[in-house]
Amino acid sequence: MGNLKRYFEDNAAYFVTTATRDRAPLFRDRKLCRILLVTIEYHKTVFDYKVYGYCIMPDHLHIILHPKSEFNLSFIMKMIKGSFARKINKLNGKEGSLWQRRFYDEIIRNEKQLLNQLEYMHQNPVLGGLAKTAADYPFSSFHHYHKRADPENQLLQIDLL
Repeated sequence: MGNLKRYFEDNAAYFVTTATRDRAPLFRDRKLCRILLVTIEYHKTVFDYKVYGYCIMPDHLHIILHPKSEFNLSFIMKMIKGSFARKINKLNGKEGSLWQRRFYDEIIRNEKQLLNQLEYMHQNPVLGGLAKTAADYPFSSFHHYHKRADPENQLLQIDLL
């Protein structure tokens, strides 16, 4: 069976989850987390989309994206994942994919759903045993929403609600 076509709505935000290839815990390395954030910020500028939140877990990324122009969600994710993989492969002298081929997406239909997804993302490191509180985890948008200064979180600007 071939890949199913994705359904897109104009002017909609999406909760996206994408996992590393073979669920490899690449993002235990803080440097790779920072490179991913810079990659997302760069592409945000080039392809004109909003980011409402994110959480980088050891083997996957949660992000809420809102495409605003002719570039759809699939294209944006392809650019982020491909660019990140090329950078890391160049640094490590390797080739090949670092991500699972597909990603999961869910359309955000209202503000309540958006807030629920943000809460889920921000609590993910706590539920995964990576931090005692969401405030203790450096690689999520929690700090942007709660006005906590953390240099790790200045790499990707969040479009606050």
